[in-house]
Amino acid sequence: MALRVVVERPWLSRFLLSGGRRLLYGRRKTGKTFYARRVLREYQFFIVRRGGAIYDPVNDETLDVAGFLRLCRLGERIILDEFHRADPRIFDAVQAGVCSEELVFITSTLHYYRRFVEEPEAPLKGLFAVRRVGLLTPLELLNTGWGGLEEEPARLIEHLVFYQEPVLIGRSLGDIVASGMEYARSLLGEVLTEEDHRYTARFDAILEAIAAGRTRLTEISSYLYLRGLIEKDSPSHVTKYLDVMVRVGLLERLEVWGRRRGSIYRHYSPLTDLAYHLQARYDFYEVPAPLEYGVRAARQRLPLLVEVFAERLLAQLYGLKPVKILEPEVDIALVRFKRLELVAEVKWVSRLSRDEVRRVEEKLYRLEAEKRILIVPDESIVPETSLEVWDAKRMIKEARAAKSILENL
Repeated sequence: MALRVVVERPWLSRFLLSGGRRLLYGRRKTGKTFYARRVLREYQFFIVRRGGAIYDPVNDETLDVAGFLRLCRLGERIILDEFHRADPRIFDAVQAGVCSEELVFITSTLHYYRRFVEEPEAPLKGLFAVRRVGLLTPLELLNTGWGGLEEEPARLIEHLVFYQEPVLIGRSLGDIVASGMEYARSLLGEVLTEEDHRYTARFDAILEAIAAGRTRLTEISSYLYLRGLIEKDSPSHVTKYLDVMVRVGLLERLEVWGRRRGSIYRHYSPLTDLAYHLQARYDFYEVPAPLEYGVRAARQRLPLLVEVFAERLLAQLYGLKPVKILEPEVDIALVRFKRLELVAEVKWVSRLSRDEVRRVEEKLYRLEAEKRILIVPDESIVPETSLEVWDAKRMIKEARAAKSILENL
């Protein structure tokens, strides 16, 4: 599939064009550098290599700290990527007002960067306006034109699930499956390295456990214990690894709502979820199998990935917080402070019986919520129901009607 599409991020463009000292942070491969260079074309771009050397990719030159500071004194407008690797003298110069006010710092860290801008002795504290850049959101993706893909709304949604990862835009499901684990493990290693954590097999096993459906702390602990990766089947042996992966943007933690308190964990990225699911469930990347086998297995995972996509869209449209309800277990639950506002079930199937719809109705009406939604690929498959029905066309329509949200983030 040859797609040359740039997903606009109006809030990010506005921030970058606001002037002054700006800082972008976020997990690797979320488009921070791409958008900064695209919006600020007149800025000089440099990247700090591991070890502290400052590289100019346009002129293929390497600068030392003194050379870089000379440019600063000349008032040049500069983008400095991976600034957290830089020599501390650069931070001293910024603090002393040597560098231009037109300065953009970028870092591929979600937690480590805080020591530069938030801690009591942070050298850059109070000197930069700061924004986090995450995966592309459903609202951003659905407000982009996708050409021929829009002729089949349900198919478009299935593509956009993966396009939340900017590097996957235009890639087929076969390509994503074939390179999924290589990308996922590369991402894991790069993220941990940038965040100053050492990779161990426990990180890999936790991602696999969660993709295999072990989403609670005790379940994850048991999964690792049975594989001989921890000495005792105790949540305390995995908590620190989970905390790290939540902080660095590999996992997200959802509060369990209701009488059964606690948390569940899930993958932040649809790509790492799929890759580790294929490995955990089918051993796909270790035992040779035809690519088509992996693609069919991936299609079976799609309804769960669509569920997370729909949850993120609804949360953004209504300004609500996702939680997990286990009694009864529902696909999507959104709250405002201490009030349950919206519940939804996702039935991403080609046909739906009246009995299936009735069971969904019974489940959702057990919960005191303002809105109850049934999400399907096409509303034509739904028998008569008292639930609000959202199909792929409606998801697109509602997102585009709410485009102004993107301007006000």
